[in-house]
Amino acid sequence: MVSSLGKGIEKHIRGIKLNTATYDVHGIVTRVYADDHMLALSIQDFLRSFRGQPEAEADIEFYLLTKEPGFEFDAGGHGGSPELLYDWNVLRYSREGQLRYQEVPGAGSVVADPDAGLAVAFVESDMAACSWSMAHVVFFPMWAQLLKTRGMFPIHAAGLQREGKGILFPGKSGCGKSTMSLHLMRHGYKLLGDDTVFIRKTEKGAEMLFFPEEVDVCSETVDLFPNLALARKLTEDRWQPKARVNLNEVGPDAVVESSPTDLLVFPVIAEDGKTRYERVGQTEALAELILYAFLFMDPQTSKENFALLASLVQTTKCFRLHMGLDGAELAGAVDEIMATA
Repeated sequence: MVSSLGKGIEKHIRGIKLNTATYDVHGIVTRVYADDHMLALSIQDFLRSFRGQPEAEADIEFYLLTKEPGFEFDAGGHGGSPELLYDWNVLRYSREGQLRYQEVPGAGSVVADPDAGLAVAFVESDMAACSWSMAHVVFFPMWAQLLKTRGMFPIHAAGLQREGKGILFPGKSGCGKSTMSLHLMRHGYKLLGDDTVFIRKTEKGAEMLFFPEEVDVCSETVDLFPNLALARKLTEDRWQPKARVNLNEVGPDAVVESSPTDLLVFPVIAEDGKTRYERVGQTEALAELILYAFLFMDPQTSKENFALLASLVQTTKCFRLHMGLDGAELAGAVDEIMATA
């Protein structure tokens, strides 16, 4: 199937001994091939909650190949000049016809055909030991584009549910989503994700989907929760200074697989340390929600993604939550917001 990416890549892969693993992510089956055991383990760690049946038909096939010394991937080697769509310094994303290219300087390059569900990554050899960076910086951005083509959209947000009602908390890194999530989980809420949640369109509206089973927390958050003392530091990862906490350390039945989206709440850290909240209008909510929805990376899926976000804002009540220092007050405020749904 890799022939759609070019004969050169197909020839490169032919004859390589590959580790193979299958993951069923909310009904979309991804098969990952890796020529290095550590590369395979990085994705196994990242997607271990979604292990699927080896015989399942794959919707997405993703190859992880160690970059050989002297190898240079030519992003313009298919007869044209790639159009740059996104440049975040540590990640550049471009397109040429039906193909998409991702470059992470110093880490690796990826070429993909989203419609065919194919991607091949050429990874720097020293990245194999950096599990978090490999999964989140090299694998996830392009994999997310393949998922978007299949109707499942990532959003930079925390998602929580209680008594069948779900709240989406969109927000940038460092705004307190993980600490807030842990406080709410101590008060009966279940987690869909603390930093990334997938949403998809259903007949009943936008559905939130669990992803993944760990939360990333700073040392100050670990200090707030003694039962998180076993949090594992990933000091070898240049992009991830935080600790990762498996939710088994938080308590049983900590997560939920899916949830309706009944409320949108934008969390910010209260400068005065006092918890409070206010309503947010639809126009303001949509303008802010777009910032966290990865809309800018690929126009092919932007229209459908935008329509889903617009529908979400129109059908849910939107709030801004100023998070104070007291965990009980924070949970109480979210309870009050939940009561309006």
